[in-house]
Amino acid sequence: MTQENTKLERSKFALFYMIIVLMFVEILDTYSTLYPTVIVSKVIAEFLSDRPENVAASIFAFCIAIASIGTYFVLLNQYLADRKGRKILLAVTVFGMGISSLLLATATNLIQYTIYLFMMYIFFSSDIWTIYISEECPPEKRGQWNAFVLMGGIGGAILLPIVRSIYVTETAANWRGMTYPAIFIGIPLSILILLTFKETQKFEEMRDKRALGEKMPKFSENMKVLFKSARRKELIVILIISFIAGLNYVFFRLIEAFWANSGMSDSLINTMIYFVAISVILGYVITGIAADKWGRKPLLYIYGVLSPISIIIVVYGVNFSGVFLIIIVGVGAGLAYITLQGIRIVARLMTVEIVPTEARGTGSGLRSLITAIATTSGLFISSALIYFYGLAFTFIVISLPHLLLLPLTYLYLKETKGIDLSEVK
Repeated sequence: MTQENTKLERSKFALFYMIIVLMFVEILDTYSTLYPTVIVSKVIAEFLSDRPENVAASIFAFCIAIASIGTYFVLLNQYLADRKGRKILLAVTVFGMGISSLLLATATNLIQYTIYLFMMYIFFSSDIWTIYISEECPPEKRGQWNAFVLMGGIGGAILLPIVRSIYVTETAANWRGMTYPAIFIGIPLSILILLTFKETQKFEEMRDKRALGEKMPKFSENMKVLFKSARRKELIVILIISFIAGLNYVFFRLIEAFWANSGMSDSLINTMIYFVAISVILGYVITGIAADKWGRKPLLYIYGVLSPISIIIVVYGVNFSGVFLIIIVGVGAGLAYITLQGIRIVARLMTVEIVPTEARGTGSGLRSLITAIATTSGLFISSALIYFYGLAFTFIVISLPHLLLLPLTYLYLKETKGIDLSEVK
């Protein structure tokens, strides 16, 4: 066997191992992102039981808005990924999700819960794994490889209703039990990454250039690279789309409380969460495959229209009963998760495809920061709307800006399907 063949085999093995590990990262990421959204009514019942329904939901939305400020640190995480490497930041964010879940399980009041949720937000929005995939895979298969890793989220999505069915029932409401999978996956996985994972080739090339005397860029320099690039206008539009998507985060965070307030039993809510879990899986697969087959722009058109429609279906579907309620609300909620997450996936993918390698982490972090600012803004706005008008009205109003994706995509974005990242300047 030649040395070249040995190196090729090692590279194939390293690639396979990278995908497997990143799939576990996505299991953790998916679960950590979703489990706080399916315990809202129980947390409110424990910490805000003395308040009227709308007031309690409004206060909780305000607390989530405060916690969401933690996502602003994602820009720092991504910048450090450009300076220190993808591997170390991947391990740190994975460990952070595990330890934050451990702290959430110890919360004894709403202030502690908010602080620990703030910590969780710091880590679960970093998207370091996306950089790994984008820098290691062939350009024509980037969407599919993203889909493969995102399919690891199947495990996290499946865990969600299963674990909730165990710990949240008609006779028991141990919402802290929902933190256990994140604790027992996150902490060991971070150690595994530190001990066995490899850095991306493109970052190693960049590190080698720095070793030969090339100056390590400062944060301000990376920002200049982003906004002096040939595709800066497209980046700005992607940031606007990310802002619009972030505004609607209130739906993810309070839909379980909306169902509980509408009179649904915990067993029925668990059934709805199964719909959500399936839709998360379908959303990953559909978005990844369709992004490579049809392109990124068609998905933004489709998701921009379907997002408000699906939320309207959910809001009015709770007025039905029996099988009709399950089908209508389940399908509506599933469609909402597919479209709302799909917009974020496409925006995340397009971001890494239009920014230069030396600022790719910073660019991804900036997109995440814009989404975070929108999330906080949307939650503060929603807190006021919920107080005066309730959850149903708020969900619909906050979803309507998604329709702006159609003109923004048509007028300003170029297709990025199959683009070679080495040619991005």
